[in-house]
Amino acid sequence: MKRIAILTSCIITGAIIFTVACNKDSVDPNLPVLKLHPVNVTGKSGQHVLDTLDIIAPLGVGNLLISKSINLVPDSAFGTQSVTPVSTGTNTYQYIFDYTYQPGEVDKLVGINYHFEDSKGNIAEKDLTVNTTASAAQIIYSHKWKLLSKLWTTANPQQESEQDCEKDNIYSYSADSTMSINYGADACTFDGFNIYDKWYVSDDEKTFVDVYHSVFNPAQITTEVYNIESLTKDKWVMDIAIDLSAFGLSDHEVFVYTYQSQ
Repeated sequence: MKRIAILTSCIITGAIIFTVACNKDSVDPNLPVLKLHPVNVTGKSGQHVLDTLDIIAPLGVGNLLISKSINLVPDSAFGTQSVTPVSTGTNTYQYIFDYTYQPGEVDKLVGINYHFEDSKGNIAEKDLTVNTTASAAQIIYSHKWKLLSKLWTTANPQQESEQDCEKDNIYSYSADSTMSINYGADACTFDGFNIYDKWYVSDDEKTFVDVYHSVFNPAQITTEVYNIESLTKDKWVMDIAIDLSAFGLSDHEVFVYTYQSQ
């Protein structure tokens, strides 16, 4: 009898444990479910990224709120935005978030929180992590640049073509695509003859373009396209091919410009 009692107790105890475990693991099928893809994004300042939030809400849609934090501090400028997901089927919805990587968020911890509430008040949340790195354009307009070298690489032998009067030139580029040059105390003969209108970096960040016109003839517009060889916050190297056939040289003379940030 004692053995039977012990066996019965074990069976009852096992049944209780199994029932509790099943209840603990079960999920209410009516609760909302959020699926975010991707959950981590990385891009350069000024670029756009699309993030897709898929929602399963058997009880219908209530509210979808989006908020943002920078280094774990709520971004008051972004605030809390109420958005409307689009129906994609029976009890399924979707919202596509379009975000622009911000220059001021480079190397900072940025999080986007999606807070969803269904028609019965049930809540589900997901977080997007945004990693922003500096674009080539941001690196350029964040510093002033001094020309260190203008190497004529197609000359035989190669030769430095930077003039003494250029060695104190400081180039400044602005985020609005304007630029200026401080020619320093040792100005060259033709300094100031060109008015620089704009500059920009190609989408693939392989080329740098500046556009200028003659101070004597505004209709005489010149566009120079440089190949970016390397660019960091400390050093900038690029090259350009110039047609010097009018001077008895080739139409593809290559000059490599090296700048140092100030």
